[in-house]
Amino acid sequence: MVYPKVVADREVLVVREGEEVQAPLRAFLDGYDGPRPRYRIELVLRGDLFTATASDVFEALARLRRQLEPTGHAVAVQGARRDVWPSGMTRDMSGGLQAYVMRPGEKATASDLVETLADAPVELLGTIAEQEACRDAWFGRFRQR
Repeated sequence: MVYPKVVADREVLVVREGEEVQAPLRAFLDGYDGPRPRYRIELVLRGDLFTATASDVFEALARLRRQLEPTGHAVAVQGARRDVWPSGMTRDMSGGLQAYVMRPGEKATASDLVETLADAPVELLGTIAEQEACRDAWFGRFRQR
């Protein structure tokens, strides 16, 4: 196989204080460090290139969002929703290209799977801290049982 391999190449909505702009986003499988994959995600926003790498696309997106959050920007994709998080299995099997919508009090099923880089409604977006808090609360409910 030839690397890098493009796994996503699309325009995404980026929002900041009510302002919306379209920006090109690309994700790549750059190769492997031993058995571990190496993914990279790039976003060009108003001429500036933001890039992040990780062992899966969801984590690369989170690292990219950490760069954007201090400027007030949010990427309107499913992986940036406050109620979305991948399982270990989706990270391994899809490279983090899929994640689950977490529904309070319910276990995730296949019908809860979303594409990490697919469009998401702006009103469902959250910060990484909000997303992690939702994840912790969701997983915590099942640990208590």
